[in-house]
Amino acid sequence: MDLFKFALGPYEFFAAIIGGVPLILAIALLYNPAISLQDLIVAVQTSFSIQVVIALAFVSYLLGGLVQGGTWKFFLALCHLFNRDYHYFQAGVLLDREEWLNGLAKDVDPKTLDFEDRLVLLLRDKIGTPKTMNHLYSRVCSYLKEHNRPSIVTADLYQATHIMYRSISFGLLILAGVLPINMLRVGMISFEQIALFVMSLVLSYVAFLRSVSFKRWYAREVLLGFYFAACDN
Repeated sequence: MDLFKFALGPYEFFAAIIGGVPLILAIALLYNPAISLQDLIVAVQTSFSIQVVIALAFVSYLLGGLVQGGTWKFFLALCHLFNRDYHYFQAGVLLDREEWLNGLAKDVDPKTLDFEDRLVLLLRDKIGTPKTMNHLYSRVCSYLKEHNRPSIVTADLYQATHIMYRSISFGLLILAGVLPINMLRVGMISFEQIALFVMSLVLSYVAFLRSVSFKRWYAREVLLGFYFAACDN
């Protein structure tokens, strides 16, 4: 019980704060256009205080939490655009095998089947066969809360880190969109500003790739944790 109480809540709290930082930077540039990065740093230093840091952390947490619904759609759009699969198995593989398994004789030895087929049999036996992957994960997570809590805690950590990286990716893309507006408002285009624009786009894509990795690790931990817990039971 002591292990489980440190699950998604605390992880997601810090993930939301870190994920909201690029949005804070974008809002700061909209409010106070800067010619260079040094000017922005000077502006931050002049208003630096413990109270300001706490306030910014709170606002960052609110922004990081409020945009999560939008960042999920943003994440799905990028997965479709760059042909990235965030499931441990290809989407639908487990669900498609259900129909094939129904045609097998009931006395077939499960040990002769592939791992995916044995997993589908366990899913059908323990939680029933869901119709979508989202329903599958929700049912399996409920099962893990009762039978394999270490796995669900690890999966929650992966999920929170995924949320953080996809929020960072979204925020950096917004920041990249704000930088050209900043150039127009200050009336100056410099190599540094162009480099910041390109770097924001590149880092946004890198953060997206990391979010895909952590989402896959989440799916792997959930399914493998379920498989071994179901085998033991």
